[in-house]
Amino acid sequence: MGPRTSATGVFRATVLALALHGAGSVPLSPAVRADDGVRVVDASRIEARAALGPCTDYASRVVVQFKDAVDDRSAERCVGEAGGARATRSAFGRRYVVEPMAGLDASGLVARLRSMPEVAYAEPDGLVHAHFSPNDSLYRLQWHLKILGTERMWDIQKGDPSVAVAVLDTGVAYEDFGPFRKAPDFGGTVFLPGYNVFTHDTHANDDNFHGTHVASIIAEATNNGDGASGIAYQTAIMPVKVLDADGFGANSGIADAIDYVVNFRQGNVNPVRVINLSLGGSTRNQVVEDAIRRAVAAGITVVASAGNDNAGVVDYPAAFPDVIAVGSVDYRKVKAPYSSYGADLDLVAPGGDNRRDDNGDGRPDGILQQTMDSDSAAQGRYDDFAYYFVVGTSQAAPQVSALAALLSKQGVRDPKAIQALMEKTAEDLGDPGRDDRYGWGLIRPAEALKGLGLGR
Repeated sequence: MGPRTSATGVFRATVLALALHGAGSVPLSPAVRADDGVRVVDASRIEARAALGPCTDYASRVVVQFKDAVDDRSAERCVGEAGGARATRSAFGRRYVVEPMAGLDASGLVARLRSMPEVAYAEPDGLVHAHFSPNDSLYRLQWHLKILGTERMWDIQKGDPSVAVAVLDTGVAYEDFGPFRKAPDFGGTVFLPGYNVFTHDTHANDDNFHGTHVASIIAEATNNGDGASGIAYQTAIMPVKVLDADGFGANSGIADAIDYVVNFRQGNVNPVRVINLSLGGSTRNQVVEDAIRRAVAAGITVVASAGNDNAGVVDYPAAFPDVIAVGSVDYRKVKAPYSSYGADLDLVAPGGDNRRDDNGDGRPDGILQQTMDSDSAAQGRYDDFAYYFVVGTSQAAPQVSALAALLSKQGVRDPKAIQALMEKTAEDLGDPGRDDRYGWGLIRPAEALKGLGLGR
């Protein structure tokens, strides 16, 4: 099985009611405890589904990019001569996903395609899946907002729907459509037309849980007297489904999704300033790297989770040089035990640790947001919502994406400038200066935004 990316987090449920009283004030958080009827999700089911692997054999497929001068007829001829049994053309250029004929594996097909002068490059498509990290306990409270100092941040800058974050994930519970229902605490959250790489339409609905939790970290409705708070609330969300119901997807799908985001226009303007990728795999892939380069060249900041393997190397796409790679810390600001690290790590944000209760609230520490019940989703029910604590680098990455959106709203549009601001103002952890466990350190939103205030 090929490279994986995990929807960071497995979880236990607890419901909170939060209320903000006035601009920048601290949310009040009365909690409903487990003995008050809050459901607990059995994370082992998610782990078991992930262990079975994807239903689609993504790893056997090949991506081939033809040179610009090659027309479709010539490209299709080359695919047939190389041994392709079936090919699907990307909607975003002369790029094909090819399945080899019987008796020919992906490596053999790649070798044949690479020998053809019409081919710019060919490579195995590869597998990605959501970064899951097991949670065996019930979590409580949005302690990560206190760690980040969001009440000070909100005094300086709040989100705005003129700036959007594209969440490339399992989809988002953003609409009532067929069996799908909109998550209740998205309230007035603005959603842009998204994209589903599996159905090739705009209905990027979540059939897992992960993408909704990630999107809620960024822009869950806030100051409405109900539910949890989002860091860059009022920021628009573009839901893009690149992972299936089990949290798996392919690099070709991610590349197509990024190209969709880059090419999107609303009133001749692309409002998407940030792409969040809470996913990853172990193999470098040119089709995704090229798409990311196009995004950054278009002024879009790309953020990705580092991985949950506690490995000394960061997963791709986080490891690409044009991506902000994000690891996780716990309440103590210590590297979370699952968080991958290494030379490509740029920043860290709260991701949690299910074995600890360092804030003394009587619960293990996780990142609390709304999402759907994963067991219900596995049974085809997409209307069972609650507030869940989830841990992992998938939860850390959208916190950085939220800050990038706020910086963009202030007028900082260049992705490299946004990254430099976050790195310069980060809280240095570990060894002095940049190190492989924490990168440049823990993001400090109020410090990054301080004094700019261009878009209040």
